[in-house]
Amino acid sequence: MALNETHRYDDIIDLPHHQSTRHPHMPMRNRAAQFMPFAALAGYDDAIAAVAERVRTQDD
Repeated sequence: MALNETHRYDDIIDLPHHQSTRHPHMPMRNRAAQFMPFAALAGYDDAIAAVAERVRTQDD
């Protein structure tokens, strides 16, 4: 599949990036924190560990 040449954005491609005057720029450290792993379900890891421990003790 060949890429078609397009000029749809030629009028805006070289415009400067908008910087908000109302909201300060977020520091890199805070932006990176948005993508850090997190526990979506509180207590899920503990529940899994408890079940795994019960299974281990039943096998003994």
